[in-house]
Amino acid sequence: MNFLRNVLKFFKPELAVDLGTSTTLIYLKGEGIVLREASVIALDATTKEVVAVGNEAKKMLGKTHSGLVAKRPIKDGVIHNLEYVQMMLNEFKKKVVKNFIANPTMLMAVPSGANDVERKATIDAAKSVGANQVYLIEEPVASAVGIGLKVFEPRGHMIVDIGGGTSEIAIISLAGVVAKQPIRVAGDEMNEAIADHIRKVYNIAIDENIAEEIKIKIGDVFGEEEGEIVIRGWEMYSRKPVDIKITSSDVREALSGVINSLVQAIRKVLDMAEPSVVRDVLEEGIYLTGGGATIRGLDKRLEQETGIKFILAKNPYESVARGAGTVLENLERHPEYKKLLIAATR
Repeated sequence: MNFLRNVLKFFKPELAVDLGTSTTLIYLKGEGIVLREASVIALDATTKEVVAVGNEAKKMLGKTHSGLVAKRPIKDGVIHNLEYVQMMLNEFKKKVVKNFIANPTMLMAVPSGANDVERKATIDAAKSVGANQVYLIEEPVASAVGIGLKVFEPRGHMIVDIGGGTSEIAIISLAGVVAKQPIRVAGDEMNEAIADHIRKVYNIAIDENIAEEIKIKIGDVFGEEEGEIVIRGWEMYSRKPVDIKITSSDVREALSGVINSLVQAIRKVLDMAEPSVVRDVLEEGIYLTGGGATIRGLDKRLEQETGIKFILAKNPYESVARGAGTVLENLERHPEYKKLLIAATR
């Protein structure tokens, strides 16, 4: 049985892909998550040959010269540059599929707010790397499956999935989305807010990598923990290098607008839903997931602002990929999982 499974995996691999603004995760059927890389590609500016992808390419952002281009080809959760995504996805496929002539089945997660053109671009990207069959699933549905919610039951489950480029706020019931509010406020917006705050208050310009480091190391939006970090930068008025101390309170102040946007979107989704579904959410709480959910104190801050219990997922970075993978594993054995799909093509 294991031999047959390995043969099928070699000749007909099946992949679930979370093609995120910041990070791409790939789930290989029968193995689990086999790739987690930054959604970045670096190209030779003249020949358009791929120089690096993923985490190696991310190191080049903001440091390239005229002969080298490093880009994030996904913006706000959807494909911004199809050609670059096709090349990046092809390089990722080579890392996880050993049979270079195999035509995989691919299940692609897409934002719930993606339009027909954006969905078609995702399908085209999958087909460009040889996929002979492509499925699509909405990210909040995949997240709900990934954190173990019983999505087929007549009960409302609310998800707040904070990714890199978008946050997906949705209520899931009976295998579908009954209310949703995707917003373009997420992890990248947090980094930009931190960088803007430091520029305005301290007259220092920092890049997104430093802002992200500050967020991860000392970020606490509830105020239970206080930390500090010293960064060196170029002071824009004195034109001299300076060392400045950034504190957790700086991060809280910088992210106040982002938190407010999330709270308003959560309230809007609850306003949209039927009273019986809202009652389910109030009884059960709201599930918080996605990479942006990992900033310290966010669950408590949102609970304080909304008056509703928030539950932080165990593996928030992986919930979409794991959920899409679970659907992929069950499509043939359990036909009800097909209800979770929004599109399929051959």
